[in-house]
Amino acid sequence: MRSNYMTLIGYACLSAVILLIIAGLITERTVLASAGAIAFFLPSFGHFAVHMFFLAGLGILRVLWLPFWGDPMKLGGIAYLPYMIVVYPLALVHVDVSGYVPLLVIGLGFMVFLLAEVAWLYGKLLRKGTVDLWLYRFSRHPQYLGWLVWSYGLMLSASQQAPARGGQNPGLGLPWLICSLVIICVALAEEIKMGRERGDEYAAYRAATPFMLPLPRLVSTMITMPMRAVLKKDRPENAKELLITFGIYLAILLLLSVPFLLLDAPKYGWWAWPRIFS
Repeated sequence: MRSNYMTLIGYACLSAVILLIIAGLITERTVLASAGAIAFFLPSFGHFAVHMFFLAGLGILRVLWLPFWGDPMKLGGIAYLPYMIVVYPLALVHVDVSGYVPLLVIGLGFMVFLLAEVAWLYGKLLRKGTVDLWLYRFSRHPQYLGWLVWSYGLMLSASQQAPARGGQNPGLGLPWLICSLVIICVALAEEIKMGRERGDEYAAYRAATPFMLPLPRLVSTMITMPMRAVLKKDRPENAKELLITFGIYLAILLLLSVPFLLLDAPKYGWWAWPRIFS
Protein backbone atom coordinates (compact mmCIF):
# COMPACT_ATOMS: atom_id res chain seq x y z
CA MET A 1 0.00 0.00 0.00
CA ARG A 2 2.78 2.40 0.95
CA SER A 3 4.65 1.52 -2.26
CA ASN A 4 1.56 2.26 -4.38
CA TYR A 5 1.08 5.55 -2.56
CA MET A 6 4.69 6.61 -3.22
CA THR A 7 4.44 5.58 -6.88
CA LEU A 8 1.30 7.71 -7.24
CA ILE A 9 3.22 10.67 -5.79
CA GLY A 10 6.03 9.92 -8.25
CA TYR A 11 3.64 10.03 -11.22
CA ALA A 12 2.15 13.31 -9.97
CA CYS A 13 5.60 14.90 -9.53
CA LEU A 14 6.81 13.62 -12.91
CA SER A 15 3.67 14.96 -14.65
CA ALA A 16 4.15 18.37 -13.02
CA VAL A 17 7.79 18.56 -14.13
CA ILE A 18 6.91 17.51 -17.70
CA LEU A 19 4.15 20.12 -17.88
CA LEU A 20 6.56 22.76 -16.58
CA ILE A 21 9.09 21.91 -19.30
CA ILE A 22 6.49 21.88 -22.08
CA ALA A 23 4.92 25.14 -20.86
CA GLY A 24 8.34 26.79 -20.74
CA LEU A 25 9.19 25.76 -24.31
CA ILE A 26 5.78 26.62 -25.75
CA THR A 27 5.61 30.06 -24.12
CA GLU A 28 9.35 30.68 -24.75
CA ARG A 29 9.84 31.22 -21.02
CA THR A 30 13.13 29.37 -20.92
CA VAL A 31 13.45 29.88 -17.18
CA LEU A 32 10.47 27.58 -16.64
CA ALA A 33 11.85 24.90 -18.98
CA SER A 34 15.28 25.14 -17.33
CA ALA A 35 13.69 24.83 -13.89
CA GLY A 36 11.83 21.74 -15.07
CA ALA A 37 15.02 20.19 -16.43
CA ILE A 38 16.88 20.85 -13.18
CA ALA A 39 13.96 19.47 -11.17
CA PHE A 40 14.06 16.32 -13.26
CA PHE A 41 17.78 15.88 -12.58
CA LEU A 42 17.54 16.94 -8.93
CA PRO A 43 16.89 13.39 -7.64
CA SER A 44 20.52 12.65 -8.58
CA PHE A 45 21.45 14.65 -5.50
CA GLY A 46 19.07 12.55 -3.45
CA HIS A 47 20.55 9.35 -4.84
CA PHE A 48 24.03 10.57 -4.00
CA ALA A 49 23.12 12.05 -0.61
CA VAL A 50 21.34 8.94 0.67
CA HIS A 51 24.79 7.58 1.53
CA MET A 52 25.56 10.57 3.78
CA PHE A 53 23.86 10.30 7.16
CA PHE A 54 23.38 14.06 7.52
CA LEU A 55 21.80 14.38 4.05
CA ALA A 56 20.07 11.01 3.83
CA GLY A 57 16.66 12.66 3.96
CA LEU A 58 17.23 14.05 0.49
CA GLY A 59 16.79 10.50 -0.78
CA ILE A 60 13.04 11.23 -0.88
CA LEU A 61 13.73 13.27 -4.04
CA ARG A 62 14.05 9.98 -5.90
CA VAL A 63 10.27 9.61 -5.76
CA LEU A 64 10.21 11.51 -9.07
CA TRP A 65 11.84 8.53 -10.80
CA LEU A 66 9.58 5.82 -9.35
CA PRO A 67 7.39 5.61 -12.50
CA PHE A 68 10.31 4.16 -14.49
CA TRP A 69 12.59 2.82 -11.74
CA GLY A 70 14.30 -0.46 -12.65
CA ASP A 71 14.86 -1.73 -16.21
CA PRO A 72 13.37 1.36 -17.95
CA MET A 73 16.12 3.45 -16.35
CA LYS A 74 18.65 1.33 -18.24
CA LEU A 75 17.41 2.88 -21.49
CA GLY A 76 19.88 5.67 -20.76
CA GLY A 77 22.83 3.31 -21.17
CA ILE A 78 24.22 5.18 -24.17
CA ALA A 79 25.07 8.06 -21.80
CA TYR A 80 27.89 5.97 -20.33
CA LEU A 81 29.62 5.36 -23.68
CA PRO A 82 32.06 8.34 -23.43
CA TYR A 83 33.01 7.23 -19.92
CA MET A 84 33.56 3.66 -21.10
CA ILE A 85 35.70 4.81 -24.03
CA VAL A 86 38.01 6.63 -21.62
CA VAL A 87 38.11 4.02 -18.86
CA TYR A 88 38.28 0.69 -20.69
CA PRO A 89 41.53 1.15 -22.70
CA LEU A 90 43.35 2.07 -19.51
CA ALA A 91 41.82 -0.91 -17.71
CA LEU A 92 43.43 -3.16 -20.34
CA VAL A 93 46.82 -2.13 -18.95
CA HIS A 94 45.56 -2.49 -15.36
CA VAL A 95 45.05 1.23 -14.72
CA ASP A 96 41.72 1.96 -13.02
CA VAL A 97 40.66 5.60 -13.37
CA SER A 98 36.92 4.97 -13.04
CA GLY A 99 36.79 6.68 -9.65
CA TYR A 100 38.74 9.74 -10.80
CA VAL A 101 36.94 10.44 -14.08
CA PRO A 102 33.68 11.67 -12.44
CA LEU A 103 35.60 14.07 -10.19
CA LEU A 104 37.61 15.41 -13.13
CA VAL A 105 34.47 15.94 -15.21
CA ILE A 106 32.69 17.68 -12.33
CA GLY A 107 35.63 20.05 -11.87
CA LEU A 108 35.92 20.75 -15.60
CA GLY A 109 32.21 21.48 -15.92
CA PHE A 110 32.23 23.82 -12.94
CA MET A 111 35.27 25.69 -14.34
CA VAL A 112 33.63 26.12 -17.77
CA PHE A 113 30.40 27.35 -16.19
CA LEU A 114 32.23 29.81 -13.92
CA LEU A 115 34.36 31.25 -16.73
CA ALA A 116 31.30 31.54 -18.95
CA GLU A 117 29.39 33.37 -16.21
CA VAL A 118 32.25 35.85 -15.78
CA ALA A 119 32.41 36.39 -19.56
CA TRP A 120 28.64 36.96 -19.75
CA LEU A 121 28.66 39.47 -16.88
CA TYR A 122 31.63 41.31 -18.41
CA GLY A 123 29.86 41.42 -21.76
CA LYS A 124 26.75 42.91 -20.16
CA LEU A 125 28.95 45.42 -18.34
CA LEU A 126 30.22 46.50 -21.77
CA ARG A 127 26.56 46.77 -22.88
CA LYS A 128 26.97 44.14 -25.58
CA GLY A 129 23.69 42.99 -27.06
CA THR A 130 25.33 39.77 -28.22
CA VAL A 131 28.09 38.58 -25.91
CA ASP A 132 30.87 37.29 -28.17
CA LEU A 133 34.03 37.47 -26.09
CA TRP A 134 36.25 34.95 -24.27
CA LEU A 135 34.53 31.54 -24.11
CA TYR A 136 31.69 32.89 -26.23
CA ARG A 137 34.08 32.93 -29.18
CA PHE A 138 34.17 29.12 -29.10
CA SER A 139 30.66 28.30 -27.94
CA ARG A 140 27.37 30.17 -28.23
CA HIS A 141 26.20 28.60 -24.96
CA PRO A 142 29.22 27.96 -22.71
CA GLN A 143 27.12 28.23 -19.54
CA TYR A 144 24.85 25.42 -20.67
CA LEU A 145 27.92 23.49 -21.81
CA GLY A 146 29.40 23.82 -18.33
CA TRP A 147 26.16 22.57 -16.80
CA LEU A 148 26.04 19.55 -19.14
CA VAL A 149 29.64 18.58 -18.36
CA TRP A 150 29.23 19.15 -14.61
CA SER A 151 25.97 17.20 -14.41
CA TYR A 152 27.52 14.36 -16.42
CA GLY A 153 30.25 14.01 -13.81
CA LEU A 154 27.67 14.09 -11.02
CA MET A 155 25.64 11.44 -12.82
CA LEU A 156 28.70 9.19 -13.08
CA SER A 157 29.55 9.71 -9.43
CA ALA A 158 26.00 8.97 -8.24
CA SER A 159 25.75 5.94 -10.52
CA GLN A 160 28.85 4.42 -8.96
CA GLN A 161 27.36 4.50 -5.47
CA ALA A 162 26.67 1.03 -4.12
CA PRO A 163 22.94 0.30 -3.56
CA ALA A 164 21.84 1.70 -0.21
CA ARG A 165 19.93 -0.26 2.41
CA GLY A 166 19.41 -3.29 0.22
CA GLY A 167 18.02 -1.25 -2.65
CA GLN A 168 19.19 -1.07 -6.25
CA ASN A 169 21.12 1.31 -8.45
CA PRO A 170 19.80 1.07 -12.02
CA GLY A 171 22.03 3.92 -13.18
CA LEU A 172 21.11 7.54 -13.81
CA GLY A 173 21.82 7.82 -17.53
CA LEU A 174 18.19 8.27 -18.60
CA PRO A 175 17.44 11.26 -16.33
CA TRP A 176 20.69 12.89 -17.45
CA LEU A 177 19.86 12.37 -21.14
CA ILE A 178 16.37 13.84 -20.77
CA CYS A 179 17.61 16.78 -18.70
CA SER A 180 20.39 17.47 -21.21
CA LEU A 181 18.00 17.38 -24.17
CA VAL A 182 15.74 19.89 -22.42
CA ILE A 183 18.69 22.19 -21.72
CA ILE A 184 19.74 21.98 -25.39
CA CYS A 185 16.18 22.84 -26.45
CA VAL A 186 16.26 25.78 -24.03
CA ALA A 187 19.43 26.99 -25.76
CA LEU A 188 17.71 26.64 -29.13
CA ALA A 189 14.69 28.56 -27.82
CA GLU A 190 16.97 31.38 -26.69
CA GLU A 191 18.50 31.46 -30.16
CA ILE A 192 15.06 31.87 -31.71
CA LYS A 193 14.42 34.81 -29.39
CA MET A 194 17.86 36.35 -30.00
CA GLY A 195 17.37 35.98 -33.74
CA ARG A 196 14.20 38.04 -33.53
CA GLU A 197 15.69 40.66 -31.23
CA ARG A 198 19.21 41.05 -32.67
CA GLY A 199 18.57 40.19 -36.33
CA ASP A 200 21.63 40.22 -38.57
CA GLU A 201 23.99 40.79 -35.63
CA TYR A 202 23.06 37.48 -34.02
CA ALA A 203 22.84 35.69 -37.37
CA ALA A 204 26.46 36.65 -38.07
CA TYR A 205 27.53 35.48 -34.61
CA ARG A 206 25.65 32.20 -35.04
CA ALA A 207 27.31 31.59 -38.40
CA ALA A 208 30.80 32.19 -36.98
CA THR A 209 30.53 30.36 -33.63
CA PRO A 210 29.71 26.69 -32.84
CA PHE A 211 26.50 25.88 -30.99
CA MET A 212 28.06 24.10 -27.99
CA LEU A 213 31.40 22.64 -29.01
CA PRO A 214 33.75 23.34 -31.95
CA LEU A 215 33.12 20.02 -33.69
CA PRO A 216 34.43 18.95 -37.12
CA ARG A 217 31.97 19.81 -39.88
CA LEU A 218 31.31 16.14 -40.70
CA VAL A 219 30.43 15.34 -37.08
CA SER A 220 28.22 18.41 -36.79
CA THR A 221 26.45 17.48 -40.03
CA MET A 222 25.80 13.94 -38.83
CA ILE A 223 24.41 15.15 -35.50
CA THR A 224 21.98 17.61 -37.09
CA MET A 225 20.99 15.31 -39.97
CA PRO A 226 17.89 13.78 -38.26
CA MET A 227 16.53 17.23 -37.38
CA ARG A 228 17.14 18.59 -40.87
CA ALA A 229 15.56 15.49 -42.43
CA VAL A 230 12.33 15.98 -40.48
CA LEU A 231 12.08 19.77 -40.27
CA LYS A 232 13.57 20.45 -43.71
CA LYS A 233 15.59 23.31 -42.22
CA ASP A 234 18.83 23.87 -40.34
CA ARG A 235 17.26 24.67 -36.96
CA PRO A 236 13.86 24.85 -35.23
CA GLU A 237 12.13 28.21 -35.53
CA ASN A 238 9.15 27.90 -33.17
CA ALA A 239 7.89 26.01 -30.11
CA LYS A 240 6.29 23.21 -32.12
CA GLU A 241 9.55 22.51 -33.95
CA LEU A 242 11.44 22.58 -30.63
CA LEU A 243 9.19 19.84 -29.23
CA ILE A 244 9.58 17.83 -32.45
CA THR A 245 13.37 18.19 -32.21
CA PHE A 246 13.29 16.99 -28.60
CA GLY A 247 11.21 13.97 -29.59
CA ILE A 248 13.51 13.09 -32.50
CA TYR A 249 16.68 12.99 -30.45
CA LEU A 250 15.08 11.34 -27.43
CA ALA A 251 13.87 8.52 -29.68
CA ILE A 252 17.33 8.16 -31.23
CA LEU A 253 19.06 8.03 -27.84
CA LEU A 254 16.59 5.47 -26.52
CA LEU A 255 17.15 3.27 -29.58
CA LEU A 256 20.92 3.55 -29.17
CA SER A 257 20.52 2.49 -25.55
CA VAL A 258 18.66 -0.73 -26.41
CA PRO A 259 21.89 -2.79 -26.81
CA PHE A 260 22.92 -1.77 -23.29
CA LEU A 261 19.57 -3.06 -22.05
CA LEU A 262 19.73 -6.35 -23.98
CA LEU A 263 23.37 -7.23 -23.36
CA ASP A 264 24.38 -8.75 -20.06
CA ALA A 265 25.69 -5.82 -18.07
CA PRO A 266 28.40 -6.23 -15.45
CA LYS A 267 27.20 -6.94 -11.93
CA TYR A 268 27.24 -3.29 -10.92
CA GLY A 269 26.07 -1.88 -14.27
CA TRP A 270 27.67 -0.34 -17.33
CA TRP A 271 28.59 2.79 -15.35
CA ALA A 272 30.95 0.64 -13.27
CA TRP A 273 32.46 -1.15 -16.27
CA PRO A 274 35.20 -2.35 -16.09
CA ARG A 275 35.63 -1.40 -12.44
CA ILE A 276 35.59 -4.31 -10.00
CA PHE A 277 34.14 -3.63 -6.57
CA SER A 278 35.41 -5.58 -3.60
